[in-house]
Amino acid sequence: MSATSDTAPKKSFLQSVWLRGFAIFIGLLLVLAAMLYANSSRVIVMLDDHFYEETLATCVLVFGWVAPDRQKVVLQTFCNVSMFTLAAQSLSAIDETEEQAL
Repeated sequence: MSATSDTAPKKSFLQSVWLRGFAIFIGLLLVLAAMLYANSSRVIVMLDDHFYEETLATCVLVFGWVAPDRQKVVLQTFCNVSMFTLAAQSLSAIDETEEQAL
C-alpha cells in the first residue's frame, strides 16, 4: 500500500485570513486617529457635551494616581477647571475656523 497525503495545501503566512483582518483593523485605527487629529476641537466639544461626568471621573482617577497625597475635592476642582478651559479653547478654535471659511 502506498501512503498518499490528502492534506490541503497550506496558505502562506501573508495570505492568512486573520492577518488580513488585523491589517484592516490597524488601517481603520489609523484613519480614525487621523480624523481625530484633524478635528480634535470638535471631538473635545463632543466629549464635553455628552460625556462630561465620565471624563471628570476618569481625570480624577488618573490624577489620583499621579498625586495620591491630594484630596479628592482638589483633584475634582483641578479637572473641572482644566476641562472647562480646554472646551472653551476648542469652541473658540471652531468659531475661528468657521469665520475664516466664510
